[in-house]
Amino acid sequence: MNEAAPRLAFGIGSDGTYTRFGQTAAFVLGLLTTFVFLPLVVVGALLYTKAERIFPADADRARSLVNWSWISITVPVIVAIAAVAVLVALKG
Repeated sequence: MNEAAPRLAFGIGSDGTYTRFGQTAAFVLGLLTTFVFLPLVVVGALLYTKAERIFPADADRARSLVNWSWISITVPVIVAIAAVAVLVALKG
């Protein structure tokens, strides 16, 4: 029987840890989110920590938690960029 390998979460290797690119992206986005909305950095860190703990037992749930951690540190950066773009457009 040929089973497909499980899909990995963004920036996560097959062993459940960050890849080098994932570490860099998480650091940069986390730093930017710190300036935009600090509580979501904490949420992202808690979600990823929980994902690391449950990865051996439930990889699908861990993948979901990692994806939510990425969302929690990416959305504020996107909102901030959009807000700056709107302000620049309104200022003319």
